[in-house]
Amino acid sequence: MFLNILPAAQKILRRYTNNKKLHVLLSFDDGVGMYSNLQATCGLETNFDIIIVNNMADLTDYNAEINTSLGHFLLKSYSLEFLDDEIYLYTDRFNLLVLSGKYTGVIDNNVSLKDLSSHTQNSHVLMKKTDLI
Repeated sequence: MFLNILPAAQKILRRYTNNKKLHVLLSFDDGVGMYSNLQATCGLETNFDIIIVNNMADLTDYNAEINTSLGHFLLKSYSLEFLDDEIYLYTDRFNLLVLSGKYTGVIDNNVSLKDLSSHTQNSHVLMKKTDLI
């Protein structure tokens, strides 16, 4: 599997990928892990984020790698089932990041970029109280 990052998207991400103290996560936003603001869902949405974290970040849920035009990104292994063998990250006419597959077409038409590199390890600031029981 390879993620082809087209030039306009590379320009957005290069400042992060050139910094060896940072990790880039291609995160399936499904409510799992401390970097998700969602509650677990059974919907058919496929939302991905690109999350930038520092070397102290908790990467427990990110147990797989994908090779890209800008080096390797980490991701949750089960999220691979939502991706083609050949995938692309590019910008649309509104400068939004779009993730698409060679065979499946658009996977996510608005991939969020979240820079959390200034957060410290196990920072629960990332988690929001979304439900009172």
